[in-house]
Amino acid sequence: MDARVKSSEFCGRSVSFSVCKNVEGHKDVVLAGGMDCTGKVVVRHNHLWCNRPSCPVCFNRGWSVREAYSIAGRVLEGERRGLGMVEHVTVSPKVADRDLPESVLRVKCRKALLDRAVEGGCMIFHGFRENKERKCLEWSPHYHTLGFVAGREKCRGCKRVCFKGCGGFVDRNYRCGEEDGYLVKVHGKRKTLVGTAWYLLNHATIRVGLRRFHAVTWFGSTSYCKFKSEKVKTENLCAACGGEMARCFHMGKRHIVKDIGSADYVPLFVDDEFDASGRPNYVDASGGRYG
Repeated sequence: MDARVKSSEFCGRSVSFSVCKNVEGHKDVVLAGGMDCTGKVVVRHNHLWCNRPSCPVCFNRGWSVREAYSIAGRVLEGERRGLGMVEHVTVSPKVADRDLPESVLRVKCRKALLDRAVEGGCMIFHGFRENKERKCLEWSPHYHTLGFVAGREKCRGCKRVCFKGCGGFVDRNYRCGEEDGYLVKVHGKRKTLVGTAWYLLNHATIRVGLRRFHAVTWFGSTSYCKFKSEKVKTENLCAACGGEMARCFHMGKRHIVKDIGSADYVPLFVDDEFDASGRPNYVDASGGRYG
């Protein structure tokens, strides 16, 4: 399938809205972009997504979101099993290995992680990096990992400049780097697990045209043969008050741009709860709740 063509005519189609009618809870709340919620209901679009990574419409908001919650569920299960605190790790191969087939490169990068006591996690393939001088993307394959690093707590916040002898991650990383030439970096403490996973997924590299290609693979202590996990439930919460939003249909006269490809499209906005005649602009759909 051509990667530039969406999977279905239904991909990205707007089907309803998620609405929070807690007007009192929105008083004096101003969202990003100066969006004043006082006296307004908060509205978010609901679209149909095919959840295929090769679909140019659903890749970012469909597949990336679903996969991010799936990753979070498995990582949190690892935390509950005593694997420690999850870390965001990047592994980059040496220049001589950059043109290896992805399947071979993945094995070598996984070995580099295990050698440094990154005991398990998921690997997300990224094929390109931004060249800031030339202002373009260039081929530079690497993997982002959300995983568990043994001995990382010993180095977190440490002010010593030590590369040998301490026995912590920095020590192991330095010694292994001298041998294999691979660069492994543990990033700063993440803010949210799902948010970090989504960010890494929405610009991951997908190989199209292959019968099987996995942008996300699991290894070590979190591999599929180790344990089963449940997906984290998707929360549909109001950005203004944090309450649960309800699935609604728009009955008002306001023109709402539903095409996500339009320059005028906004995924989240505020509106009046009632029109000039006192009729509700948004009516609850059957079933009420939407998740």
